Amino acid sequence: MSVRLAVLLLAPLCFGQRTEVSAEATRESFTTERALVTGLVEGVTEFLPVSSTGHLIVSDRLLGVPASPEVTIADVKDRKGRSVDQKRAADDYVVIVQFGAILAVLLAYWRRVSSLVTGVASLNRASLRLALALLLAFLPAAVLGLTAKDFITEHLFSVPVVAVALAVGGVLTLALEARLPSPAASDDELTGMDWKQAARVGLWQCLAFIPGTSRSLATILGARHAGLSRAASTEFSFLLGLITLTAASAYKAWSLGPALPRVYPAGNAWLGLAVAAVSAFVAVRWMVGYVSRKGLAPFGWYRIAAGAALLAWHFGGVS
Repeated sequence: MSVRLAVLLLAPLCFGQRTEVSAEATRESFTTERALVTGLVEGVTEFLPVSSTGHLIVSDRLLGVPASPEVTIADVKDRKGRSVDQKRAADDYVVIVQFGAILAVLLAYWRRVSSLVTGVASLNRASLRLALALLLAFLPAAVLGLTAKDFITEHLFSVPVVAVALAVGGVLTLALEARLPSPAASDDELTGMDWKQAARVGLWQCLAFIPGTSRSLATILGARHAGLSRAASTEFSFLLGLITLTAASAYKAWSLGPALPRVYPAGNAWLGLAVAAVSAFVAVRWMVGYVSRKGLAPFGWYRIAAGAALLAWHFGGVS
C-alpha cells in the first residue's frame, strides 16, 4: 500500500507528464485514518473562526493524501464527462464532508430551524423577514462560487495561501474586535434585520472563498459590522452556514456524479461524515456561549500563531 501511494505521488515528478492511476487504488488510498482525521478536523473547525478548509488542506498534506493535478484517475468521468484527477478528488471531499457539519447545526438548532420553516409556510411576517435576510446574505457567495469555482480550487487551495490568510485574518480579528460595537442581545435581532444588513453579511462571506479565511469568521464579523450583538451574529452565521454549506457540498457531489462512488469508498466516506457531525455538534454548542462571553480575540491570536507556524513549515520544505 505505501509503495503504491509513493508511486502515485512521485510519478509526475519523475516523468514530467500526466499519468493515470486506477479507481481501485484511489479508493484504497482513502484510509480509515484519513476518514477519522478529516471528519474530526472538519467538525471541530467548521464553525470556529479558524477556517475548516484551511485546516483540512493542511491535514491532507500531513496525511500524504494523493493530490496531484497531473495524475488522472483512469476511466473515471464526472457528470459532464470530464476526467477526474487526484487533486479534484481530494479537494472535493474537503467540501463534501461538510454535510456532517450541516447535520450538526440542524440538530443543535432544530427548534429554530423548524420554527423558521413552519413560520415561512404559514406566512409569518417575522419568519419571512429572517428567511429573506438569509437568502440575501447567501446570494453573493452563490454568484461568486459559480463563476470563480475553478480558479479558486486550482490556484488558492495551497498551504502558503492558507498560512497567509490565517495570519491576516487573525490581525483583522484583533483589530475589529476592539473597534466594532457590542450591543446588548435582544430576542428580535435576527427577525428585525433589513436588506442592507443582510447584504453586508453576504459580501463579508465572500472573503471565505480564500482558504484560511474562515466562513464563520467572515460572517460573524460581517454581522457585527452590520450592528448585531455577538450572540445574534454567531447564530446568524450558523443559520447562513446551513444554506451555504449545503449548496456547496451538494454542488460538489452532484458535479462528480458517476465518479462519486468510484473515487470514495462508501464506508470510510460515510465514517468521515459521521465523525464530522458528532464533533461539529459539540463545537457548535460550545461556540455560542464562548463567543458571547469572550469574543473573537482568542481565535485571532491562534490564527496568527498558526499562520506563522505554517509559513515556517512551508519554507522548511513542504509544498
